[in-house]
Amino acid sequence: MRLEQEGIFENAGQAVHVAFLIMGQEPSGDAPFRKALIRAMESIRLESDVQREWLEQLRGNSGGSVNFSGLRGEEIRAQCAMITQAVRTKLPDAERWVLQAKYGQVDYEDLDLGDKQLPPTEHPRVQRRYAFSAERIAAIKGLSDWLAPMFPRLNRFAIDFMLGRIFANHKKIEISSRDLAAQFGGSHMTYVRAIASIKGHVRQLEQMAVARLEPLFVESGVCCKN
Repeated sequence: MRLEQEGIFENAGQAVHVAFLIMGQEPSGDAPFRKALIRAMESIRLESDVQREWLEQLRGNSGGSVNFSGLRGEEIRAQCAMITQAVRTKLPDAERWVLQAKYGQVDYEDLDLGDKQLPPTEHPRVQRRYAFSAERIAAIKGLSDWLAPMFPRLNRFAIDFMLGRIFANHKKIEISSRDLAAQFGGSHMTYVRAIASIKGHVRQLEQMAVARLEPLFVESGVCCKN
């Protein structure tokens, strides 16, 4: 992703975010891949002219200074693979788990609710059920085991659920503190305070992970030099 000797991403956090989104897509032809890359770039905050020009050229709007004539989908996927591999191999476990839990793929399946009660002109009812991918589940489990000694009075499964709530990026897989109290006992305020504390640990681990990856990504040309 090195264009005109300038990295396309402002920081390692952006690079990781987009790389996980792209690697979560099945390999495809240029047109579907370009659409996936546009969605990935639209999901981050574009902070530089280079990023905005890149996105405009991906959309097919010419006139920018970035040249895409030699940029192929497989080359971009190779860079994204390098980024996700760095997450898996260059970070301590807890830092790696945080990035995998935050940016890993969300799986889903569409459940056909049947169409017997619907008029002929209407489509069958379909409900989309969301779930964490195997990678995100393993990362959350690793983080839960890492955090457990800091919360000796909490049920281990409650920590799993709280981490799931923190990393959920869809409303239908959120879990309330009152739900946790009903299932695991105690006051819901216990879980409110625990969630706040766990969020603090997660935020710190993510900051450490990004800071650790930043020099590597700058050296490889993925990120801009500050």
